[in-house]
Amino acid sequence: MISVVVNPSFQHLQEFARQIPERFDTDGTLLYRKRNVVKLYEVDGLQVVVKRYKVPMFHQRVDYTFIRPSKAKRAYLFALRLQEMGIETPTPIAYIEVKQLGLFRQGYFLSTYTTRLSLKESIGQLHPGSPLFEAYVRFLVEMHDKGFLHGDQNLSNILWYEAADGIHFEVIDVNRSHFKISPTKQECLDNLMRVTHDRRLSADVVSRYAELRGWQKDECVAYIHAAIEKYEKRHEFHKHFKRRKTK
Repeated sequence: MISVVVNPSFQHLQEFARQIPERFDTDGTLLYRKRNVVKLYEVDGLQVVVKRYKVPMFHQRVDYTFIRPSKAKRAYLFALRLQEMGIETPTPIAYIEVKQLGLFRQGYFLSTYTTRLSLKESIGQLHPGSPLFEAYVRFLVEMHDKGFLHGDQNLSNILWYEAADGIHFEVIDVNRSHFKISPTKQECLDNLMRVTHDRRLSADVVSRYAELRGWQKDECVAYIHAAIEKYEKRHEFHKHFKRRKTK
């Protein structure tokens, strides 16, 4: 069973979206392949990005069927919400959910294509005093002030471009995000932990962010670096445990 929800602005793509589960493996231009797969299509002169999420484990399939929205549905709904909030993101076109024996099996998310550079690709320009650095940190403050906590706040998921009125940003990969009115100081700092594990750049970003918020800079940097250290140790432990299990 296939369920397709299409943005009212893209109803002419209804049939294309419905065909995606059948044709995804055989056509489209591959953009990314790891845990998830991303492909690019051209339909009636419009470039469409299609992201296929990996098949979840059984307990997640039950979860996405009965308890909470799938990643594909969240990606679609969150993108619509971000645009309403004035935070740029590729326009959501549709989401597709495939069920098997009554349980969710796989999801697809369709959006418009963007050619913006990511901050990771532009990291050489990301240093204190540069226009890009200053605009980026102010954008972090703006997102948090609007109640948006990006679920994967790394430099690859923040795109940017210059316009006549200055530097603008666009967010992608938002399905794990959270929306909260007036997030706390700790929630904001926890969200910044995922920006980068480069201690120097992290310190620069958090220091300027704290300065803009009127918070104590050294205290905020120490908090973030302790959180990164804890995360890295936990991650290394899990990697070591998995290697032992496979021997």
